[in-house]
Amino acid sequence: MLRIDRYIMTQFVIGIIPALLLLLALFSFMTLAEELEDVGKGSFTLPDALMVVILTSPKRIVELLPVTTLLGGLLGLGAMANHRELIAIRTVGISKQRIGQTVAVLAMFLCVFITALQFFVVPEFEHQAATLRAQASENVDLSTGTSKAIWTRNDQHFIRIKKLKSERTLADVEIYTTDEKGRLTQLIQASSALYVEQENWLLIDVLESRFEGGQVIETTRESMPWSALLSAEQADALILPLEALAPNDLLKTISNLRQNQLDTHRYEIVLWQQVSLLPSLLAMALMSLPLLLGSVRTVSASQRALTGGLIGIGFYLLQQLSGHLAGILGMDPSLLILTPPFVLLIIAIAAIRHQKL
Repeated sequence: MLRIDRYIMTQFVIGIIPALLLLLALFSFMTLAEELEDVGKGSFTLPDALMVVILTSPKRIVELLPVTTLLGGLLGLGAMANHRELIAIRTVGISKQRIGQTVAVLAMFLCVFITALQFFVVPEFEHQAATLRAQASENVDLSTGTSKAIWTRNDQHFIRIKKLKSERTLADVEIYTTDEKGRLTQLIQASSALYVEQENWLLIDVLESRFEGGQVIETTRESMPWSALLSAEQADALILPLEALAPNDLLKTISNLRQNQLDTHRYEIVLWQQVSLLPSLLAMALMSLPLLLGSVRTVSASQRALTGGLIGIGFYLLQQLSGHLAGILGMDPSLLILTPPFVLLIIAIAAIRHQKL
């Protein structure tokens, strides 16, 4: 029995690989076309553009894997169906439910693979890609000293950042404010600075020192809003895109924002979109079975691939729409975003039980 399970999984994976490579190449080419528009700006070169495409590939793999799982199942298991192998498996007493369980186990392994990419690969690669993209902007002014701290200037504010954290947070921030004559008038020291949105920041554990009339007036605060800590170009060079954050970093950011009574809706939408990839992948894997069950002699592989492509694209658009609706309507993102994959999962399970092979 284990040999048959391994064979089914192998054929499924054999179908997934070409579908994933094809879609990955297509979307990578579209990304390259966008990056080529910035070649020649600043110090951004063609090799940099190619490297950006490579570095952003893991994120595309995560997003494409649910759809390619459906296509892979139709291609891999479809070949088995065309060669009557599925019928032979059924004749030895293996039920449709057992085949579905085998496919579900494979889907769980793919879920682990997606999760590993989300936690350990995508954030690091996306940060490197953002750094390369920043070379296309001539407005990014970030310098490092021997201590590797980051120095920058914004109007009359000289900013020193000791460390960059992955969860959109800067550690050990110092802001030196001078007057028109270059004299120091204010020093703000914060243990961390949380990137909220656009150019808005939240300083945490703040010590504010004002220099007035030869005296130093110190004030401590738990938090303090600050705008334009970094410019938009500088933030793009240092801060990960929201969609590229690991789930645990998103949770930390949401917790920090809630503690300071700030809006977390946008962050929650991205978090639940990442979570929804797991049930979506399982639903897509199982959905390939009812499309194969029944008569396979009158349905070609190209027809199955087209059907699967339409279902996959439609489901992807529905997922994106649910995320936008959650943001526009201010509704619970978990309910709107998780409903489509679980509905599809229920439909796939019901279809497997009622279809005939």
